[in-house]
Amino acid sequence: MIGPARTLATIQRQIGGVLTPTARKELDRISSAVHLFLEERSDLVFYTAADDDGGTLLCASITDLTAQLQATLWSRPQPVILTSGTLAIGKDFCRFKKEAGLTGNSRVEESVSPSPFDYRTNCLLYFPAMPPRQHEVDYFDKLTEEIRTLLIAVHGHALVLFTSYAGMSAVKDRLKQQPLPFPLFTMGRNAPHTMAQFKAAPGSVLFATGAAWEGFDFPGDCVSLLVIPRLPFQYPDALQEKKREAYPDLRTFIRAVAVPEMQIRLKQGFGRAIRLETDTCAIAILDERAAKGSRYFRDVQSALPEMPVTSSIYAVERFIRRVKNESYFEEAA
Repeated sequence: MIGPARTLATIQRQIGGVLTPTARKELDRISSAVHLFLEERSDLVFYTAADDDGGTLLCASITDLTAQLQATLWSRPQPVILTSGTLAIGKDFCRFKKEAGLTGNSRVEESVSPSPFDYRTNCLLYFPAMPPRQHEVDYFDKLTEEIRTLLIAVHGHALVLFTSYAGMSAVKDRLKQQPLPFPLFTMGRNAPHTMAQFKAAPGSVLFATGAAWEGFDFPGDCVSLLVIPRLPFQYPDALQEKKREAYPDLRTFIRAVAVPEMQIRLKQGFGRAIRLETDTCAIAILDERAAKGSRYFRDVQSALPEMPVTSSIYAVERFIRRVKNESYFEEAA
């Protein structure tokens, strides 16, 4: 038995009997995790990941989830209903069916229900005509200026979804040099407290990343501008590298895995903007790879509902003027 496991076994043996039930359960959990990471298992990928508090997590993931699902769910005779707003990309379930091991399964029936939301009337999609380019030395200066211009045009009421804490900090630091006329909140360790502050300050702006891409609810005028500085591609990690082994080259992997995963994440982020049938919102995607005629322009459009598209800040401002009432602008003032 290797050092950590032996030490934990000794602790369990010597003091386990005097621990509270809660402490004993926690010690058992730690012992199980240590044993898992010391095992040599070909069906698991082990890797580290940063948590929201700046710490490091030890992670283990099944390499072949499809086999697990086949054994526990799909082989059983009972019917199963799978439903979500992000199972399909447009009307295409191919990526999900491949990930879940359902490709070629004769029992599978699929359908896409139309949304009750009137995106064509209530939404406007904005791509800048000259988007900030990440490889340029003044990228964050230009990105900050683009975001600031949008925030002023829409009178706050905004959520800016970053793909990294570093990018979020870089923009926030630059905005300190030219302050906004609206309260600015940054979602960090105390997410519930920050959310409450943001919702209690009409017209304010929230910078967020990580878990904010899904699961948070912003109904009404709270988020009337959603800004996505970078497309939410998954950062390379052990899991991505393991997936890539199944494809002959990087290009094939990107098309088959990276782009569909980005599209699903983008749909999840977009879902923060429109929560009610009466919600209205401008969505700004500032990534140069998403600009008209660029590599992922069509992928972005196919991932999102059909809505008007513009490259004019003035069109964004006119849209907000059309869909909002006077109280909206009074909040921002």
